[in-house]
Amino acid sequence: MTEPLPQTPPADPAPPPETRSLPNPLHALHVAVEAEFQPYETVEIVSTFGEPQAEYAALHKSCGLMDLAHRGVLELTGKDRLTFLNNLLSNQTWSKETKTGMPAGMGVYAFLLQTNGRVLADMNVIERGDRTLLETDARLIVPLRQALDRYLFTEQVKLFDRVGHYHELALHGPTAREVLSAAAGVEIPELTAIGSTEITLFDVPVVVWRDDVCGTTGLHLIIPIDRVEAVWKTLVERFGQLVAHAKRPLRPIGWAAFNAVRIEAGRPLFGIDFDSTILPAETGVETFTRAVNVYKGCYVGQEIVARMFARKQSAKSLVGLKLVGETLPIAGSPVFDDAGNQVGGITSSTVSPLQSRSAICFALVKKLFAADGKVVQAPAEGALRPATVSTSLRFLEKAPVPEKEKD
Repeated sequence: MTEPLPQTPPADPAPPPETRSLPNPLHALHVAVEAEFQPYETVEIVSTFGEPQAEYAALHKSCGLMDLAHRGVLELTGKDRLTFLNNLLSNQTWSKETKTGMPAGMGVYAFLLQTNGRVLADMNVIERGDRTLLETDARLIVPLRQALDRYLFTEQVKLFDRVGHYHELALHGPTAREVLSAAAGVEIPELTAIGSTEITLFDVPVVVWRDDVCGTTGLHLIIPIDRVEAVWKTLVERFGQLVAHAKRPLRPIGWAAFNAVRIEAGRPLFGIDFDSTILPAETGVETFTRAVNVYKGCYVGQEIVARMFARKQSAKSLVGLKLVGETLPIAGSPVFDDAGNQVGGITSSTVSPLQSRSAICFALVKKLFAADGKVVQAPAEGALRPATVSTSLRFLEKAPVPEKEKD
């Protein structure tokens, strides 16, 4: 099979926003247990199930169950799908040397870039053998499909928007694999990053794929939307209850706890910490390394990526900031140098109990200030506070050792 290069389309139009109301078949269940909600564009997501500290502890010590109503899936079929994606995405899905695509069960994280090299969308590319699943923020599904359609000419590839067909849950925490194995009645294999398998869970076919967003094991479940309510209820009933003289095996968690832990783990998110105005080299060291294969051949925007990588040049970069104490800069706040000049902005922030209750943040700053140990000033509670820069976004070097959780 040859690997044709994509024809160059006209200049990128601005991607249309996702305006449809996204379905959430679990909303009524969450309302029934008095969960607190917050908006995420056109869908309401759970902020907390009422005990954010316990939800935070579950992510570090046991297993948290999260409803990913804000995520979606684009499905590709057809024999040319992996060569098609390889010609477009920043990571490798097909090998020129072996003339083979990723085997079933493997996957990569990748960017689709604009012709000017800026990030149009990010996604997890999950290869299942007979189809490829692109898992991403649900707001990106429509613009992503439209962008891929523009490059589709004679290739045997079909695209299917699966929002409304599948719904995604996630199990995050050091015991996530143990809990899912017990629930499924089979040993879940030790998956690699973005690796996947298929299981039957409570008589429901489920695609399981791995992404350690919170720094510990993260197992994501792609479930037929008409069966996800039964899966959620059964997981909570069997594993979400107190066990005598032992910790709760599983606890439903909301965005508040998840957001704190993903910041600790150094995981920025598209649409929050970076967007379509950002170049890959500006997304931070870890994100660039995960998303970009610098040795693969041509893809959309590749020349700009390669040039910036070779020259180690970028105008700005996403970095970590750590403040002393619990004074918390809010997302959107400016970042200043010692002379009072604005040099960047906060994109995400939280107070980390595992960092001595210090405020930690992600910030997009000018390259001059993207250096380990550099001190900048961030506004918090009405005053500028010193913040120390880290080029690594990871605030926790190792996952916490699981301990018994007290309820």
